[in-house]
Amino acid sequence: MLLAYALSSGITSGALYALVAVGLVLCYRTTGHINFSHGELFMIGGFLAFTLHVMWGLPYIVALLGAVAGSFVLGVFTDRVVYQPLIKAPPIAMVMATVGLSFVLKGIGRHFWGGQGEVVPFPPLVSPAPVLIGGVAVFPQQLVVIASVAVCMLLLTLFFTRTRAGKMMQATAENAHAAYLVGIRVERVYMLTWGAGAALAGVAAVFVAPLTLLTPDIGLSLLLKAFAATILGGLGSMTGAVIGGLLVGILEALAGTYIASSIQDVSAFIIILAVLVFRPTGLLGARARREV
Repeated sequence: MLLAYALSSGITSGALYALVAVGLVLCYRTTGHINFSHGELFMIGGFLAFTLHVMWGLPYIVALLGAVAGSFVLGVFTDRVVYQPLIKAPPIAMVMATVGLSFVLKGIGRHFWGGQGEVVPFPPLVSPAPVLIGGVAVFPQQLVVIASVAVCMLLLTLFFTRTRAGKMMQATAENAHAAYLVGIRVERVYMLTWGAGAALAGVAAVFVAPLTLLTPDIGLSLLLKAFAATILGGLGSMTGAVIGGLLVGILEALAGTYIASSIQDVSAFIIILAVLVFRPTGLLGARARREV
């Protein structure tokens, strides 16, 4: 029974990490850079939904669409203000710029939605009363999270395989110079990529917010766990990000249940270190070859 509860909790958390990790991988595959402000984009998306749904009394679906749209606009802003001016700069410049942006967004969150340590409750989409599935008590909102992540992954698959924009993003990810030569406007693809990555973070925030407490400082912890998922699955693989996210969530829950609750928050660091030592390319990452 304890194992089943840990697994259900871990799968729910893992689904969240997977969705955020896919946004990280999306930006990395297309631009070659990790967006270290991705966790704060999640935080802003959650608070946008809170403002629309709780403070203004708008329906949940309107809050969802508004949060996703706002997150997308914020992602486009990130591209225009942070990425495009530094597109030819050394990689460390992009790292410092996105880290700096994360602190700016965190400051905005503290200013508008509370100071450090203050949390904001978000009402659940469905009844908070747990239901029994196979003798295991599961919160309905957990099922909503898992189902929403599955739907998002299906829509992403259809987007990349059936739409022109998705195919252009894949072409740019494979070879940006070749994509430019065949007439693809690479700058617009970059803008769409940053916006789409932020929108995924917004979707994750809206569905997961009822299961946790929103705080302006939630972004860093989530970023580390999503980054651990991308490292575990393979930095350039979206499928690996999904698998890695689920594994990180399950391992985190099992560690907190059977070892010690104090190790749960550091399990992401342990996973990153272990993967970098024993399999640097991750589970589904391709090994790079270099001639010397």
